[in-house]
Amino acid sequence: MSQENDYQDFKITIIRLLEDGIPELRGKIQAGAVDSNTAVPFAAFTVPNEEPVRTKDGIAGYNVSFEVSVYAGKFSEAEQLRHKVIHALEGADLGLGQRSLYKGGNTDYFPDYDLHGAILTFKILLMD
Repeated sequence: MSQENDYQDFKITIIRLLEDGIPELRGKIQAGAVDSNTAVPFAAFTVPNEEPVRTKDGIAGYNVSFEVSVYAGKFSEAEQLRHKVIHALEGADLGLGQRSLYKGGNTDYFPDYDLHGAILTFKILLMD
């Protein structure tokens, strides 16, 4: 299996874990940018950091982090989604000997859209 397929597999696995664990987000998880007309609740998924782990023999692997942003019309709904995302992904087996680890996040309010959101950052770790 190529590294490109491995990379795609972990993203598909993360989306599947989120949709299985959070039914209200089924079919509402988008990659990257979100249209301003998207109905709440919804989520966006990005991979902002992918650093190679270099050794004297070349690249041994990658340190990868990813973000899941959730949005809702009310603060309490965004908070519930935030907790559900953490529950669905914390320590989750992503296949290929990898698991996700919650690193932190923040919340925000977007007054132009009357939208509450939470951005959650996870890191992908190799299992021992």
